[in-house]
Amino acid sequence: IVIRRDVYEKNPWVAQSLYKAFTLAQREAYEDLRETAALKVMLPWLVWHTEETEKMLGRDFWPYGLEPNLHNLSTFLRYSFEQGLSKRQLTPKELFAPESLESFKI
Repeated sequence: IVIRRDVYEKNPWVAQSLYKAFTLAQREAYEDLRETAALKVMLPWLVWHTEETEKMLGRDFWPYGLEPNLHNLSTFLRYSFEQGLSKRQLTPKELFAPESLESFKI
């Protein structure tokens, strides 16, 4: 998720609000995938695919936030710098608005 700098500077609360909204949507998506009594989509092997995915990747296979994505983000940023796509080596924390790193309760 990207927020335009001018929008963020005028409304810093937007970062955490967007993160909360996406986290709630993610939670609902996981619940829908695990509801087997009445499937939300007509995918014949949805339950099997969901179970297999969870076996391989864990229950949170779409992780949000800095910590669960630290390795992937670090690798991506290193490649970006090595390939000349970024002028300097960024750290993953630089990609996140400080407000989005704070914990919150939904």
